[in-house]
Amino acid sequence: MKIRQMIPLLSLAAAMLLAGCNGETPTSGASSVSETAGSSTAESDRKIAFAYDDVTFENTYGDKTNAEEHDYEGLIVNPLTNKLRDDFAYGVDASMIGEVERLGGVFYNEDGKEQDIFQILANDGVNFFRVRLWNKPSDRFRRGFGGGNNDAATDIELCKRAQAVGMNICVDFHYSDFWADPDKQQIPQEWQAYDADEIPDLLHDFTVDTLNEFKEAGVEVDAVQIGNEINNGMMGRYGTIDWNNMDESFEYISSLLKSGIQGMKEVFPDAYSIIHLANGTNADEFETYFSYLDKNGVDYDIVGASYYPALTGDLSRLQENLDNISEKTGHPVMVMETSWGFTDDYVDGVTANSYSSEDEDTGGYLTSEQAQATSLRDVLDVLSKVPDQMGLGCFYWEPCWLPVSKDGEVAGWATKYGQSYADYGDTSHNSLYTDGLANWSNQGWFSYSGKELASAKVYRLIQEGGANLTEETSLSARATTYAATINLAADETLPTTGKVVTNLDAIRDAEVVWNEEEAAACVEVGEYIVHGLLDGQYEVTLNAECIENYIVDPGFELQGGNDALKDPWTIRSVTPEGNKIVKLDRKSDTRTGTTDLNWYYGAGDFTFDFYQSIEDMPAGTYDLTTYILAPSQSEFAQTLTLYVKIDGVETTFDLSPLCVGWGSGYQEANLLGLEIEEGADIEVGIRGECASAAWAHNDDWKLIRR
Repeated sequence: MKIRQMIPLLSLAAAMLLAGCNGETPTSGASSVSETAGSSTAESDRKIAFAYDDVTFENTYGDKTNAEEHDYEGLIVNPLTNKLRDDFAYGVDASMIGEVERLGGVFYNEDGKEQDIFQILANDGVNFFRVRLWNKPSDRFRRGFGGGNNDAATDIELCKRAQAVGMNICVDFHYSDFWADPDKQQIPQEWQAYDADEIPDLLHDFTVDTLNEFKEAGVEVDAVQIGNEINNGMMGRYGTIDWNNMDESFEYISSLLKSGIQGMKEVFPDAYSIIHLANGTNADEFETYFSYLDKNGVDYDIVGASYYPALTGDLSRLQENLDNISEKTGHPVMVMETSWGFTDDYVDGVTANSYSSEDEDTGGYLTSEQAQATSLRDVLDVLSKVPDQMGLGCFYWEPCWLPVSKDGEVAGWATKYGQSYADYGDTSHNSLYTDGLANWSNQGWFSYSGKELASAKVYRLIQEGGANLTEETSLSARATTYAATINLAADETLPTTGKVVTNLDAIRDAEVVWNEEEAAACVEVGEYIVHGLLDGQYEVTLNAECIENYIVDPGFELQGGNDALKDPWTIRSVTPEGNKIVKLDRKSDTRTGTTDLNWYYGAGDFTFDFYQSIEDMPAGTYDLTTYILAPSQSEFAQTLTLYVKIDGVETTFDLSPLCVGWGSGYQEANLLGLEIEEGADIEVGIRGECASAAWAHNDDWKLIRR
């Protein structure tokens, strides 16, 4: 776990490492794969460029038709700020295609004709096909884990079809038997009995053997991801990054990456390696991570990032990160995953959508085909603006995941066996789960009946210079009434922008001008109504609550770009020591704003204690308030205590009864009537004793004098 002093040290260390890594001398003469693979540092002047085969194919059609109507002619796709490079990867990760087709899914082109999905995608400008690869997505009884069950055999068949229409191939090694991401990186079942120092060679050999299967099947692989969203490490307990001991952690992570890269190069020497992190808006995290990879001589080719607007919608921060990391490392960047939703529709017993229109304000778009197109166009525009044409590609994630079922089997994200493995590393806990449903269909490029959407054509339209070019203009205020809490103790003032909806189905910032007399009154504690004009044309009203909150950064909005807690908040302790248990969260579980605090640990029971110190308090009677969102105690037991220490004397409130389930939302906790003498020093915080896999979110602290 990062201690509070580490954030500025991280930034300094990152700058020093990136500035000084390129002149290191490669080591040689080591005997094992982990010691020799990728031992030279990245060459900033290496030319990374994709080559595409000029493949001509004949469109073939089935007998089925679909008369569903979509506004193909009216879709607005404005041109990009800069021209994308000639070898730009207009990619998709459509790993679910095999599963969808097995369960009866049929795809229809714009004309309503049944057609091979790869032909449809190629006609719409897709030139790169990415496929996830799991080691063995089933247990010893051959019970599949779901989510496409993407083993080598499954992926090879998909890649052969993609290659037949001229697409390049990217293989995404998760090096796990199921989904790997920042929260979960389980060791493959067949590797769990091995020691940590044996894993790099196992990873190397698996990479070689698997890619040889692709090669022998006639699949030419152009790019390989060595791990998937490896922000917090790989290989579970062996490769989890200890943020208090980064030198040792990254030495091991680097040995894994070197082994994978060497294995890839042995089979496909001309393929490019990709190191892929989630949190594409987090410049601090990327810079720190790649600093350590460069320090350890990981000879990667491309930096990959995930960017999901519904989770962390901020194009400016994505731009900042991609610009910064490409400049600092000298490597091109790619957005390996992005998506947006076009509908809120559900199919009973089949869909469990992870996106909904409740995500619109976070992401910055409405829920529609036009919004989906605008979102993707905006990501491509960010890549077009990365200096020196270092924006190399973009992959839309799972555009072909139709909500299909057959004989009670759903094309879902996970079976109960897969979920047990993801949480526990084995399938023995499968009775705790039910099979997961299709959770991505409303973010695809096809309607639920398989008809191509208008938004599926964005890549082609961008290549053609756009469609229906028009100036983006506001059509309405996103809201006419706003509410804001203004903390006078932190010198906060009224907001200067509001939100408008534009003709591109986007939600954008626009200037708001408040009534001067009404705004001038908002300098004392109280409640005020302030009228204003948004974007020079929309009348809006602000309900302003002016308070003096003595908690600094009460909603965690002023924390750094990383996910580690920093001043004025402090982590006193966690067990097991060194684990990232308490961290910032910028997904969709905030109460207000874009950030909350989250605790979670899935490998055993854990404890934590975090707090904020406030010195020299004014005398008075105070009320302390905060909010938590947590699963029910019957699901995951945890004892949580809210506390305040006034000159060392502690008063507590038991938060445990407020753990009532995610669906019940945030629950309010109060410590009322706190008597604080003049000049007192206090601490406010939460500590917990939690069962394995327990979690909660905390947001919005207030310490207000009556």
